[in-house]
Amino acid sequence: MRIGVDLDGVVSDFVSTFIGVVNEKYSVKLKQNQIYVHDLFLVLGVTKNEALSLIYETLSRDINVIEGAREALVKLKEKHEIVIITARPEGTYKTTQEWLEQNKIPYDTLLYIKEGEKNQTEIELDVFVDDHLGEIIEFYGKARKLIIFDHPWNKSLNVLRLFERARNWKEVLHTIESTSG
Repeated sequence: MRIGVDLDGVVSDFVSTFIGVVNEKYSVKLKQNQIYVHDLFLVLGVTKNEALSLIYETLSRDINVIEGAREALVKLKEKHEIVIITARPEGTYKTTQEWLEQNKIPYDTLLYIKEGEKNQTEIELDVFVDDHLGEIIEFYGKARKLIIFDHPWNKSLNVLRLFERARNWKEVLHTIESTSG
């Protein structure tokens, strides 16, 4: 199978580092559960340019790997093709590749796609894992299985059951294994 995996919020713990940057810069005590939407400028009440500046600052720092991500991707790569899909801004491509290499994140392809346009990619996927609710919903019909990586910013009733929710990489693996079997 070909498995598409978003980078930030699914493999990299971008938000924890972002929170540290915000707390330093504005002397606040932002917590992860206060990030109620994916659009960080809305959460903070700042301009999009200010949020982008904070994102660049975050990406220049040491970002941790989400627990279980590396191990799960190593296991998946044994039998499947891994496509990392990221909406990281232009100018961060080298840093992104270095981060993947330093953290020993296995993948076959790395795609940079503008946020909100992942569903327009021509690549065919069997499974897509993302933490951006809008991206997951827009991707419906383009992959056999859609998995939302659970965070406070992607809550939904999912009344049509368009996707599955995974709280951690153990649950992602279980969902993928049940799809391939």
